Amino acid sequence: MRLMTNNLAKRAGLEGCGLRIVERVLLEIRPNEHNLAYLQTKAERMGHQSGENKAVASSGA
Repeated sequence: MRLMTNNLAKRAGLEGCGLRIVERVLLEIRPNEHNLAYLQTKAERMGHQSGENKAVASSGA
């Protein structure tokens, strides 16, 4: 499957259930005055990455 997420932990969880991830697609979320602090917190505390509408091929799939 192609996994569309900025949350790296989702991949590990899905693979742990036996699903095969062939590609991870980062989602573009543009920061603005209403979500900037939220997006920074997600990146710092949970390791979320932000994308620029580009796909990141997974390794080992």
